[in-house]
Amino acid sequence: MSKTGWILYESADARKNSWFIEKLQNELHPYRLELVYTDYIAQAYDSSHDDKDMAKRMLKNRDFPAFIINRSRNANIAPEFEEQGVRVFNPSEVTRLGNDKDLSYALADKLGLSFMPYITIEGSALKPLIPVDEDRSFKDMECFKEINRIANDFGYPFVLKPADGHGGRHVFLIKNEDELHSSVQDIMRTFRLRPYKKLLMQRPCDTWGRDLRIYMLGNEIVAGMLRIAGDSSDFRANFSLGGTASLITPTRQERFIAGELAEALPSDFIGVDLIYDKGGPVFNEIEDAVGSRMLYTYTDIDIVKMFADHIRHTLS
Repeated sequence: MSKTGWILYESADARKNSWFIEKLQNELHPYRLELVYTDYIAQAYDSSHDDKDMAKRMLKNRDFPAFIINRSRNANIAPEFEEQGVRVFNPSEVTRLGNDKDLSYALADKLGLSFMPYITIEGSALKPLIPVDEDRSFKDMECFKEINRIANDFGYPFVLKPADGHGGRHVFLIKNEDELHSSVQDIMRTFRLRPYKKLLMQRPCDTWGRDLRIYMLGNEIVAGMLRIAGDSSDFRANFSLGGTASLITPTRQERFIAGELAEALPSDFIGVDLIYDKGGPVFNEIEDAVGSRMLYTYTDIDIVKMFADHIRHTLS
């Protein structure tokens, strides 16, 4: 008897990753695992709302799936299903930490792993920024004055980024107040930040435009991809922003960092991103809905097939 599962994406991400959905469907089908794409449940659990009753009402007249592949980056989705015994790939704990850099750094700190020093900005400093008033001088708003005060206390330069950002977008190297002003406005307009959201101010590493993504299936390292910025002036090395990549064998220290994080998390398929400072690797972030185009562009590693095998083995 076949089992039916759901793969969850936000609509825009689903369109961009339709090839991933189709390939995973094809890889799972021989195992009698039928995969159906849906975004309605991701919308029901939109992180901008806290109305879980709405999601429960939407689920009331539907059969629960046998499993869920949650690629929505929304940690509110999984617990409702996990409580009903539905296996979710990745589990809610992984999605929560993978989409909140503050929480992931707390885990790294608990494990004794190095990361670049940072502070968070949240609560009252962000609340008045919604919506950004185009007809009013942003620099004159009390909320920006508060953020500017925090920046002066922390000291320039620093990297400014949303705690739940991904793909290197809306990550800025800030060297002065003018750059802070324009960058905060950009983030606010794009993410429509609400009071529960967070921004991070973080010390930049001393080696710009170079990082390492380690792909993990369960506790096993599948590949290490060294990424180099496409523009030598860009401190970000993301493949999606035009960077290049090459397959490398991670060092013992790099494997240790990824292994410690994987051991601490009940993860299925994640990326662990490392940057370099003072000659060594430091933890940067966990990628929950990790992308795989880079592997198919530069290697013959069929990570989607491997993920399908992992799902089959887990469900058997």
